[in-house]
Amino acid sequence: MRATGFQRFGLLLSFAVLFDAAELTAQSAFEWRPEVREPVHLQRCVSIAAVGDVMLGSWVVELLEKHGPTYPFEPTRAYLQSADVAIANLEAPFALSGEPFPKKFNFKVPPVYAAGLKAAGFDVLNLANNHILDFGEAALLSTMRTLDTLGLRYCGAGPNLAAAHRPTVVSVRGVRIAFFGYSMTFPTEFYAKEDSAGTAYPEPERMAATLRAWEDSVDYTVVSFHWGAEKRTTPKDYQIHFAHLAIDNGADLVLGHHPHVLQGFELYKNRLIAYSLGNFAFGSYSRYAVDSIILKVYLNEDGLVLARALPINVDNRVVEFRPEVAGPQRGARIVENLRALSAPLNAGAPVLRTSELVFGDWHRFFEDWLLGVTVNAYWRVFLDLEALPHLPEIVQAPQGPSSGAAR
Repeated sequence: MRATGFQRFGLLLSFAVLFDAAELTAQSAFEWRPEVREPVHLQRCVSIAAVGDVMLGSWVVELLEKHGPTYPFEPTRAYLQSADVAIANLEAPFALSGEPFPKKFNFKVPPVYAAGLKAAGFDVLNLANNHILDFGEAALLSTMRTLDTLGLRYCGAGPNLAAAHRPTVVSVRGVRIAFFGYSMTFPTEFYAKEDSAGTAYPEPERMAATLRAWEDSVDYTVVSFHWGAEKRTTPKDYQIHFAHLAIDNGADLVLGHHPHVLQGFELYKNRLIAYSLGNFAFGSYSRYAVDSIILKVYLNEDGLVLARALPINVDNRVVEFRPEVAGPQRGARIVENLRALSAPLNAGAPVLRTSELVFGDWHRFFEDWLLGVTVNAYWRVFLDLEALPHLPEIVQAPQGPSSGAAR
């Protein structure tokens, strides 16, 4: 009985369905709904939720006065609280006074509204950016005191150079995670000096040495960069260089912000780089910064296990400074755009799936294994079908040196 073309097509179709089923199973298993308990194998990982720029000044203050400090975060806090650690870039100081720095935009927020960040589920705030010293060193120090009072951790700035470059270390479920923050944006006057407060600038040798020095003291290292150009959807060459440098020296996850719009993902040495997470709750009515994500990353000792990009609507003409989970159509468009931005950073590979998932190297291994199994299975069945009429002849073939000549 020889395999017909129809039989061969059926086998191939079965294997194609198997691949699709595997993807659908992963999508279902890893669906991020905060009220649903995560799969057991993900519960063994450390999870980090990350968002981009949070700036609660400008038009937001009036709404905070009216509705309270939790107003911006109510639609999304369940997602933030579902992670072991949640981090954001804090784009404005908590201060009541200070001398404004001579530049176009200066922001500050009454310290009483910092409580909303705690209630939202944030654990760590990056302070390394181009607004945290808008009202001088005193406003930065006021911010640090405010966050200390609330038990919120921060990184990327401090009263002097050494403190600014020091990570904050969070212990959760028996593991230690170091968070570093660096600013690569103007004004350079905001950079910390030996004897003055400011933000950490990642001078390459210093950053590499610092990351290596902490590598044996913690289980995971997360590095945040404030970098790139506003409204630019592709990373500059220096962003790629510094992201790779951080990972080469021990970083397990790299998070970027400042452009206010999304930039692509890159998988480098099985470590995820999110070049820009866009805006989160940000006091602007920009028509450019309207789409964003909440990124949830699962890590183990080998690096990335899984990440999910949850699309959110940050168009403040609609959501009024309260990010909301995007509806199906908008969400699909956000993911498709992020997929297109990510592909060139990964030699064309589709690292972000339409299911909003990013898989670590284990998934590539699994796909290779599944491909091998299915192809081998196909050829085994195919060869069995082809050889079946000749099986008695093969079994009864004479053995020994003469058998080759006889055949």
